[in-house]
Amino acid sequence: MLDRTEADVVIAGGGILGICAAYHLLDSGARRVVVVEADTPGAATSGAGAGFVGLWAAGYADFFADAGLELEQYGIDFYRRLAAEDPSIECRSNGNLFLGTTEEGCRLWIDTILQHPLAPAAVRALTAPEVTEITGGVIAADTVLRGALHPGGIQVSAGRATRALARRVAARGAEVRARTRLTGLITAGGRVEGVQTEGGDIYARTVVLACGAWCNEVLAETGYRAPLLRMIATRVISRPSGVSGSMPTVMVPDLFGLWLREHRGGLTWGNGDGYSPLFELGGSLGADGQPRREELVERLDVALTPKLRKLVPAHDTSIGWWLQGVPCMTPDRRFLAGPVPGVNGLYLLAGDNEAGVTHGPGLGRLLAEVILTGGSQWLDPAPYRPDRFQPAQFPTDESVLAAMPSRR
Repeated sequence: MLDRTEADVVIAGGGILGICAAYHLLDSGARRVVVVEADTPGAATSGAGAGFVGLWAAGYADFFADAGLELEQYGIDFYRRLAAEDPSIECRSNGNLFLGTTEEGCRLWIDTILQHPLAPAAVRALTAPEVTEITGGVIAADTVLRGALHPGGIQVSAGRATRALARRVAARGAEVRARTRLTGLITAGGRVEGVQTEGGDIYARTVVLACGAWCNEVLAETGYRAPLLRMIATRVISRPSGVSGSMPTVMVPDLFGLWLREHRGGLTWGNGDGYSPLFELGGSLGADGQPRREELVERLDVALTPKLRKLVPAHDTSIGWWLQGVPCMTPDRRFLAGPVPGVNGLYLLAGDNEAGVTHGPGLGRLLAEVILTGGSQWLDPAPYRPDRFQPAQFPTDESVLAAMPSRR
């Protein structure tokens, strides 16, 4: 016989967004919280994340805007506090280094970041030799022109941070049901009454969908479709080659969004060549949390590796192993955090826009306040409400892609 559980809040999804929502609900006074995860916490897209956290709204991704900067700083401070209690999350305050390899790249990106009105007071301009020095010799001086350093940026292990938070959520009395697949919603009279799972029904008057690329599959029975573009993203990890653990996260926007950071003495890296909308690859996600699309790895290798070898001549940049996740993008590149239109008690926390690790703690806090008090004294939740989009305004992944702004 299957179990029947009563709860105050059920959260579908044990990634960084769902676990952060659970953490802040408990912090704000919620009592009976249940997290349902098809695999284990942090096993899907969150576990594939590169784990760099920064002030992206300060010139690198303007669509996050002022409120995004507040969420970003909250995330940085949150992980630092978590790391003081649990060093396993591998938090490093190495900063984020933005590089320009062409004059146009410097004008569009480096100058903008240095002069941005939201730039942190400690932002620094770096010459090419200074770039080589601060990266411990990883970046060759003759391959870049200038750089900009946000020294307050941090790095964490995204999967480890998610699991560390899940342990704290469980220790504070919540139930985290791993390897429990959601099969449907329980609704009546226009409101949610709980969820159906393979392990039994869970009854609750509040349900949060934080299940990423699977959100619209769950929402289908309600008649509502969230404007989400599912994107497969590839992260490559090279073999150890003596890379210093103090190297900042490196961002090279003019190399199709290249990023790289130290990982276990080697490098982890990726750029847009290893990305693809899911609909361009057949549109079927399947049940696995992390896809395995080798054609994206091959494309990344062919397009980026020759450039990367010039940029990083003294260290191994070969593909030792790789991971893929499925971040979800929104038409305006802002998050979805708020009530689902047409179903009372049902909330959506989605549209990570490939920045869920950075913004997850703040979004979890914001949504917890909205659920428990109807609003927030901290940030205006209106920019993130799902109903900012008209019904049927973006009926397909393709229509979301067509509406998305550029990184800036």
